Amino acid sequence: MKKLIILLGALLCGALASQFPEVAQQYRQRLSGAVGELERVVVQFDADAMRRGLDREAALAAYKDSGDDFLSDRGQSMDGVMTRYARLDAHLIAMNQADPLSRLWVFARGHDRELARATLDIYQPAVPLTAVGAAHAAGGFTLGWLLLSLLLVPFGKRRNARAA
Repeated sequence: MKKLIILLGALLCGALASQFPEVAQQYRQRLSGAVGELERVVVQFDADAMRRGLDREAALAAYKDSGDDFLSDRGQSMDGVMTRYARLDAHLIAMNQADPLSRLWVFARGHDRELARATLDIYQPAVPLTAVGAAHAAGGFTLGWLLLSLLLVPFGKRRNARAA
């Protein structure tokens, strides 16, 4: 019975671990879309500023110095959009440059919580048909087997003690 529990637990761990590459892929697709949309907003802002003879910083300063609370708030939100764009763009570049096995580490280190949450909200498990998916499945299976074997050691000793 103990070996069956370990096997089932290891299979479950393998199945769960095999989903990591798919989550990272779906997150990367969502990240790419977000970066594309933010880039469009930033490019349009820069173009509007340039038509008025301003660079980005001068245009943002014009918002802040306008004396109008709405425009001041809008300047702050545009500054936030530009900061978010730069951060997400850098993260997307890092995700795209990472090899498939290290992509999960890059995701874990610098993911955007809002995008990750939105990805998980609509995530649907997928069967891993890639070498990376198989490697994650094998690693999860092995880790699950080892952890469950260690956790169930006391139960094996108790049965052996009763048998003696």
